[in-house]
Amino acid sequence: MRILLAQNMFHLPTHGGANKSNRIMFEQLAARGHDCRVVAPLSGALRRTSLDGHLRYLESAGALVRSVSDEAVTYEYRGVVAHAVVNPSHLARWVGTVCAELTPDWVLVPSDDPGLIMLGAASRAAPGRVVYLAHTLQQIPFGPGAFYPSAAGTRLVRNAAGVVAVSRAAQDHLERWGGVGSTLIHPQVYTPSGTSWPGDGEAVTMVNPCAYKGLPVFLAMADARPRVPFLAVPTWGATEEDLAALRARPNIELMDPVDDIGEILARSRVLVMPSLWDETFGYTAVEAMLRGVPVLASDVGGLSEAKLGVPYLLPVRRITGYEAGAHARPVPVVPEQDAGPWLDTLDRLLDDPAHHREISVRSREAAAAFAASLDEGALERFLTGLAPAGTPAPRPDAGEPPVPHRAKTLTPQRRAALAALLAARGRPEPPPPPPSEQGDTAS
Repeated sequence: MRILLAQNMFHLPTHGGANKSNRIMFEQLAARGHDCRVVAPLSGALRRTSLDGHLRYLESAGALVRSVSDEAVTYEYRGVVAHAVVNPSHLARWVGTVCAELTPDWVLVPSDDPGLIMLGAASRAAPGRVVYLAHTLQQIPFGPGAFYPSAAGTRLVRNAAGVVAVSRAAQDHLERWGGVGSTLIHPQVYTPSGTSWPGDGEAVTMVNPCAYKGLPVFLAMADARPRVPFLAVPTWGATEEDLAALRARPNIELMDPVDDIGEILARSRVLVMPSLWDETFGYTAVEAMLRGVPVLASDVGGLSEAKLGVPYLLPVRRITGYEAGAHARPVPVVPEQDAGPWLDTLDRLLDDPAHHREISVRSREAAAAFAASLDEGALERFLTGLAPAGTPAPRPDAGEPPVPHRAKTLTPQRRAALAALLAARGRPEPPPPPPSEQGDTAS
């Protein structure tokens, strides 16, 4: 298959759960012999980098740079060819250009797509062949917490040939608020840890400390336990105000994000995830549990799913409203939080080595069983059995169960576009004209 990932978040580096899982899933598809491409931004409002700086990073990461221009850097990394577009406003045009060259069987578009830039571009460039990946619930264009609710965006999601939910929380959200059926695929993005036993780590760690993720709870814990070392790893969410608040606490150390999360978890005695919004899942929770690091998580969204039945899930007061902000994401209105239950649980883990060991063992066993149950071939089988929107599904081979797909009803205009695309397979068409200046990217 020829498969394009059109995403409005970075391909490299991958410090967020959504882009990390997308990158790894495409590497797995490439390893199975598929032609996999990516169109993604090189930088944006939330991550500024120069062209030279990105080239240095790619070299250090082991990527093979194929070409460099003022428009984009094209490189190969672990079998996947990526086009990192310099100007985010040109992303839609690049989707059209790469689709015309590749004539993809499928274009996968993640939900993390402010302004629906990639979903709209993919729907125009490859009608009937778009697959929607539901990662971040707030970026889906419907539902009570939607950052950018959109009737047009909802129609685009419903018109996709298939929808993949990466958690039960995402699957339930799609069905409840959009009437959208989906296929659940937990990405197999985990690698076995070589750590025989946790214990070297000393810090109480939070990754991506920001208001969405419960920074007020983390700060309150650090203030209440001044002799306990805390470790904060800012990624995409922290504002300058957040960073200033972290630096003001002498017992909080800031650490730069790294591609190997094991480097962070090796320093961690406990991981805290006090998210105040509905999490889609919680890849970091599973990563920590695989290494035997106890996780304290808020009882919201998919975090309860990611905790795999192991303590502890703790209460928070959720974010229920947002205000307009200067960046690509709205600013959350954060209710006052009670850190008491978090401190009581933290004290028990830090002061009782036997209890820490018990939770550590249970965490590692549950996470190892979960990771072993995941199937790297699930996405490949889903795509192989999928039919373009508006066409009959292929008959499954004898003895093979049918792969779920979603039949769609197309307008006459979309039928005509699809017919033209099918007739032109193998003959690249010119890309659509560039769109007007659009919003920046989020990751």
